[in-house]
Amino acid sequence: MTSSSSTSSFRLTLLKVSDVLTERNVQDLAFLCEDISPARRELITNARELFATLQGHSLLKEQNVNVLIDWLDELRLLEASNLLKNYRKTHLTGHVKAQETCFIHEDLPLKYFCVSCDSKICPDCAFTSHNRDAGCDVISLDKKSNEVSQRRGNLMKELETLKTGIASTEQLWEGKREHLARCREISRKEVQMDYLTHIEKVESMKRLQTEVLDGKELADIKQIFEEKKESQILENELAMVTKCHKFSHENALDEIQKISKSTKKAAEIKDKLEKQKEMLKNRSVDLLYRKIPNDGAFCSITVSMLIGSVNLGSNQLLHIFHDRQTSGGILLICIDPENSSKEYWRHLEKNDNHDDPVVMSYTSMYYDARHHVIFAVGNTVYIVHPHWTGFLYDSVKSVSSLVIDEVPEGSWITSIATDYPNNDSNDEFIISTSCDHSIREYNVSGSALRVIDTGDCVRSNAIYRVAYCGNLFAIIGRSLDDVILIDADGKVKQCGTLRLPSAMSGMLPINIIKTGSKWLVLYISEGVAKEWKVVQFKKTGEFVKVCDEGTSSNEMDIPLCISRYTNPGHVTLANAKVRLFQY
Repeated sequence: MTSSSSTSSFRLTLLKVSDVLTERNVQDLAFLCEDISPARRELITNARELFATLQGHSLLKEQNVNVLIDWLDELRLLEASNLLKNYRKTHLTGHVKAQETCFIHEDLPLKYFCVSCDSKICPDCAFTSHNRDAGCDVISLDKKSNEVSQRRGNLMKELETLKTGIASTEQLWEGKREHLARCREISRKEVQMDYLTHIEKVESMKRLQTEVLDGKELADIKQIFEEKKESQILENELAMVTKCHKFSHENALDEIQKISKSTKKAAEIKDKLEKQKEMLKNRSVDLLYRKIPNDGAFCSITVSMLIGSVNLGSNQLLHIFHDRQTSGGILLICIDPENSSKEYWRHLEKNDNHDDPVVMSYTSMYYDARHHVIFAVGNTVYIVHPHWTGFLYDSVKSVSSLVIDEVPEGSWITSIATDYPNNDSNDEFIISTSCDHSIREYNVSGSALRVIDTGDCVRSNAIYRVAYCGNLFAIIGRSLDDVILIDADGKVKQCGTLRLPSAMSGMLPINIIKTGSKWLVLYISEGVAKEWKVVQFKKTGEFVKVCDEGTSSNEMDIPLCISRYTNPGHVTLANAKVRLFQY
């Protein structure tokens, strides 16, 4: 028999247990008791009703509290289980010691302890409800002391390992900090060295450019002195001739002979003066010093002859300069056509061929969802692949070259053009050469697609400019007279001529491009004051209208080419300025 105080403590403990159990917990506990009928289980809604029912079936007494503890452990209700375990430990020590068998497996002794559930279990429980899959940590009661010592030892080793790892990490961090400090110091020294190197290069470049300018100044002074000296000599000779006419001679025949000689001399002086005046008019144009990036390093160049321009987009126009004599390459400068002073980027493409002419296509080649620029030098075609940012072309990604073996040695490419049919992707281009009348078509991989012999249609000895759309070709011959239309669909034949109205006769075509279903041709007149016009023709050759016109008073105002992306089109002048026109 237990004392009343002990019983009272037991009932108080049950009250505490009832406070931590939910209605669902109570129903689960009732389900575990097979002695409670199903009908009675549905009526039990709280822990006190459950405990009263268990006591009514003699299932809940102070001496067999282990039954309830095991049910709570089964349902993982550890807080409630611990309350009863604490009571058992305090008030039922003797009884617990006497309880050596498992409540579930009554014939099996309690030989194991579940650390996770804080309960003693039998071997069957260790392999069923308290196995590894249930996440339980089970130890043997016989080896509990050894297990504690072993686990304490393992824990100490883990702690030591962690301390060692922390110390090692701190050493690595300190080493990395010192390494980064050294790297920063080295970088600062390299920046300083690069700065001094660049300063030295700039100073050297400045000295070189100054020497060049000083040399030009001396040469100019010398040239002016020579020209002035020549003028003085002519003036003296003229004075002598004039003086001879002042003497009177008795012999009329002698007088006539001397006058004749003087007249010839005066004509010679006049001719020399005209030549000198023409030479003085033809002043060399020394363009501004330019500095461009090339493969990561800066190189200085002086821009030479502008070859022409091609549109990369509505707001980007690419100028192509022949600058092989000065910098050894072809210079590409990308500008805004509406503001020639706004420059996007530059690229210098080195070229060893300094003799053969540079020709280009005045329409871009469109494929791989990008615009590509194409030009040729000698027997080599160059394809410029700009880098696209999603808004504009910001640089040259690469330049590929293609040697055309069909161009004979000693000859060169005289014209190159691309086609942009119906705004579709197309990687094909055509060329003409200086040795025959043929037009040859290739793709960017170098495959020859077709050869078109225009010998029966083109009267001059070679083709000067050509534009095309499919099988229709517009050709300007070397004679620069008319633009011949040729149909190469099957048999090659002339199918028309782009002729100007009689009021514009005498103007020569120098450039042509295709614009959808029409042709745009640039015409220019001969003479000192050169008139020029951009004329639109129908696809079949009929005159439509004059899109733009002007007069060039000097060689730097002369238009070189026309180009377009959509509308408007652009006229590029020799001084790299751009005019816009509607077509």
